[in-house]
Amino acid sequence: MHEGDDELTLFWRRVRDSAEVYAVAVDRLAHGEILGEPQQGKGRLYQVKERGLWQEQQMAERLRGGLLRGVHLPPRVKWFSTRVSATEGGTHP
Repeated sequence: MHEGDDELTLFWRRVRDSAEVYAVAVDRLAHGEILGEPQQGKGRLYQVKERGLWQEQQMAERLRGGLLRGVHLPPRVKWFSTRVSATEGGTHP
């Protein structure tokens, strides 16, 4: 994420980066690692239908107005996994 990014740039950069993350996840699973962690809270499901024209316009305006000014964040991934692999008889906590 970088200063000057628009919404389409942000989206496509995440699509590109997620391909590598997906490949790593499949490899880790293939080697018996158990991925995931129980969610501590209920959370909230975001649905695209909750975002209308007004929200689209507001986000575009905020991005043009400098929402990401001074922001230069590299891609990052936080893996949640157990310490023991499935092949070692581990169970998910």
